[in-house]
Amino acid sequence: SAVIMAKNVAVTGANRGIGLGLVKELLKNEQVGKVFATTRNASKSPELQSISDPRLVIVEMDADSDASINKAIEQIAKVVGPSGLDFLINNAGVLYPVDLNAPINRKDANKNFEVNCVATMAVTYAFKNLLKAGAKKNGHSQIVNISSVLGSISQTWGAVPPRHFTGYNMSKAAVNMYTHTLATEWKGDGIRATAINPGWVKTDMGTDAAELTVEESTSKIVRTIFKLAEANNGLFYDYNGIPHTW
Repeated sequence: SAVIMAKNVAVTGANRGIGLGLVKELLKNEQVGKVFATTRNASKSPELQSISDPRLVIVEMDADSDASINKAIEQIAKVVGPSGLDFLINNAGVLYPVDLNAPINRKDANKNFEVNCVATMAVTYAFKNLLKAGAKKNGHSQIVNISSVLGSISQTWGAVPPRHFTGYNMSKAAVNMYTHTLATEWKGDGIRATAINPGWVKTDMGTDAAELTVEESTSKIVRTIFKLAEANNGLFYDYNGIPHTW
């Protein structure tokens, strides 16, 4: 039987919530080689630190700082060598409420875009060479952008997300556009990009009112991303792999 090359995966925002859940689920999968879990501050990530698996590598990375991103990339490159990276999961994100019926708080509105869009673009670009190396080894590599159904214009219409989510929703619609564009831009390098809605998950952001536990969402996300093929490039799916409309 063919030897399945172990897949190297990087997960951003891995210290809590969905990111931490993804790390745990990935480590249950025997196809996975190294898991690079990025967090702003390793000493403030006790749950991540408590996972004892030799495949886990905790990497400090502040996505707002190019110097920090580049240092993290160097660290990862040393570990993976020429085999590069097979998956980059851009999970780090924030939700800053913006009330449309009040004078707009520019700082909070901007934060949604700075973290969810601009930082994601900067991090992804920094990972490009590692993803190219992964694609050279396996024929393709895969970027997974954790989006939200709230970023779907067609599906938020008539729904009832609180109006103060609008800045967040707009940033996730922008992430979807970025995913779609990236899929075309980097196709020649064998790098695919797909947006995934994790569902409404019981996290600090999702609150306890949410429908899904972290494990329910992340176990399905991991199953879905391992099935992604060229036909899924540039498109938008939920955690079960069911297509979303933009």
